[in-house]
Amino acid sequence: MVKILVVHKEQQTRARLNQFLVPEGYRVLEAQNATDCLAIVKRETIDLVIVDTQLPDLNGPDLNGIETIRLLRQSFELSELAIVALTSSDGEEQVAEAFAIGASDYVAKPLNQAVLVARVKVQLHTADVQRRLQVSEERYALVSRGTNDGIWDWNLLTGELYLSPRWRAMVGREDTDWQPRGAEWLDMVFHEDRKRVLSDLESHLCGEASIFETELRMQGKNKSYRWMLCRGLAVKDQSGLACRIAGSLTDITEGKVADALTGLPNRMLFRDRIERCIEQIARRQTRPFAVIYADIDDFKLINDQYGHDAGDAFLVGVANRIDSVLRKSDAVLARLGGDEFGILLESVCNEEDAIRVANRIHEKLILPIVVAEREIMTRVSMGIVIANTGIQDSRDISITADKLLAQADTAMYVAKSQSDCPYCVFKNRMTVESTVRLELGSELRHAIEREELSLHYQPIIDLESATTFGYEALVRWQHPVQGNVPPNIFIPIAEAKGMIVAIGEWVLRKACQQAAQWRTQFDRELVISVNVSMRQLASKGFVETVIDALQTTQLPPKCLKLEVTESLLMQQPKDTLYKLHELRESGVTIAIDDFGTGYSSLSYLHQMPLDVLKIDRSFVNGMFDSGKHLAIVRAILALATSLQLKVIAEGVETIEQLQQLQVLGCDMVQGYFFSRPLAVTEAAKLIVQNWDWQRAEVCSLILTKGRGGQLLTQRPEGKYTIGLP
Repeated sequence: MVKILVVHKEQQTRARLNQFLVPEGYRVLEAQNATDCLAIVKRETIDLVIVDTQLPDLNGPDLNGIETIRLLRQSFELSELAIVALTSSDGEEQVAEAFAIGASDYVAKPLNQAVLVARVKVQLHTADVQRRLQVSEERYALVSRGTNDGIWDWNLLTGELYLSPRWRAMVGREDTDWQPRGAEWLDMVFHEDRKRVLSDLESHLCGEASIFETELRMQGKNKSYRWMLCRGLAVKDQSGLACRIAGSLTDITEGKVADALTGLPNRMLFRDRIERCIEQIARRQTRPFAVIYADIDDFKLINDQYGHDAGDAFLVGVANRIDSVLRKSDAVLARLGGDEFGILLESVCNEEDAIRVANRIHEKLILPIVVAEREIMTRVSMGIVIANTGIQDSRDISITADKLLAQADTAMYVAKSQSDCPYCVFKNRMTVESTVRLELGSELRHAIEREELSLHYQPIIDLESATTFGYEALVRWQHPVQGNVPPNIFIPIAEAKGMIVAIGEWVLRKACQQAAQWRTQFDRELVISVNVSMRQLASKGFVETVIDALQTTQLPPKCLKLEVTESLLMQQPKDTLYKLHELRESGVTIAIDDFGTGYSSLSYLHQMPLDVLKIDRSFVNGMFDSGKHLAIVRAILALATSLQLKVIAEGVETIEQLQQLQVLGCDMVQGYFFSRPLAVTEAAKLIVQNWDWQRAEVCSLILTKGRGGQLLTQRPEGKYTIGLP
């Protein structure tokens, strides 16, 4: 609140001034003599003083009203304190003397409320403008001496334009005879940029944008264009109209801003925009903002399989898709490098706003991108960080653009380990987890030779015979210090570190060896299922590795089922399809894993060498929550029947799900309703037993005890029922 000090000997006059000023929203303090006045201004922050020039000196001849004004002005600049002299009606000499020693204005007696209030407002506004101009001048002086940027100052009322020597040098116009006025400097702007520059300038001058900032190309004296970043801040008059604007010009040529491939801002400009948002939050001028770090999964394989030209075209397609869902007024999309993109949402209410944007991006990018008449599919993993707390001051070095980018990057790697969600919001605990992940990356290289990896086996049940049809082999890592490391942690590490091919081959050989052993032990041809990553399938000699594993273990090819994700098959490079055809011709079973999530078409399915479709667990879990999910399951089963394919439903956890799948005609199921993945010894116990899930007591047990985590217990008649561990 503005504070005004009234200095007058008469209580009645001070009260009248109070009556005039308080309704205007000012806080009024009073002093009856010069001594009290000077004491108050030392103790309080006063914006304006009204001093009676006829103020008597109660403490000596040298401290009257005029002397009080002189002492006040010696202590405070015009921009720091406005002084209004209160004079008599015939006090022309007093007015002249008051102005001479530093008064800002005067008001003559008898007092007129309208005149007094108007003059007070003018002086307060003038002092405020002077303060802002003084700060601006100091800032510009410092910037001019300490930066490589050009400085400009444009008087919008007179058209006077100041361009610093550095500004002129940047555009090759050091000659002093070139003296543009007003908007004449815009003639140097590339014609395609001019309309946008004027629009950005108008938005700031009209108050729609807090600052003026635009990227433009400017033509120098040698007719060549250079990329510039132009920034400015306007000064407004009492009526709110911009009267002056000044700012800087930065040369951002040579790839300092624009990514050569996509035309998007690069990492440097992206960091700069984040820093600006941090400063604005510190000044309490904006709402929270969000940073999204997006990375294309397995982009290297796209380059390897289709070539770098196709990879570049794919990146441009991804950039266009992301850009199409962003709101241009408060969102910035940048290419941070390689297959990484950054999205800055400059104004969000909460993390749900950022999640909605991430979901829109995901929905756009799960659809194929056409490159050279070929449809390429992939997935983008996104890390989200919300900047809304902990920023107390723009000088606070604990919150920086680099730190926010690192946090979003950490969350992105967590998202890569999630099969069901393409994004992850950063939490502080992830920093520790990221450090652990880095340590695990170096130790994972030695996990095979140290025999820290093992396989667990989850049974796959044939619904028609109620017998164990086979197992899915799932790799586990027992770390000597960290203990059991979840697959969703170490598998992405293995992929990022280039170890997935070696681990995948170990899993393949170990699973074939175990299946061959069970075949001999139980005289049954169980089918062992092994997941195959994109990198494995694309690796040289993959087919030979599979054939060698079968021959070495003497396992019939029909006892091996390779599971490949739907999104991988949808990319269908010729060599990938060729490998799958070759393996299927040798007798190996081929299955699509997580079917229903990859937007495959009937024409593609007809071309692919397939035997089995595995319904993704999300559809099974949602059968009773959404009629849409149940309809998808029914459609997949109908599609499989028409194509003469078998169907396995994953993630079966309840008796209700199992019964529904039986009614729909599903061939096989797996999930925690039957068993979690088990070590070899426990898994072997389930090979020869029939599964009895139809007894009333089993249904009662499931409904009473709840879902998931069940193990099997043997009953006297040799059948197995469901029981809690």
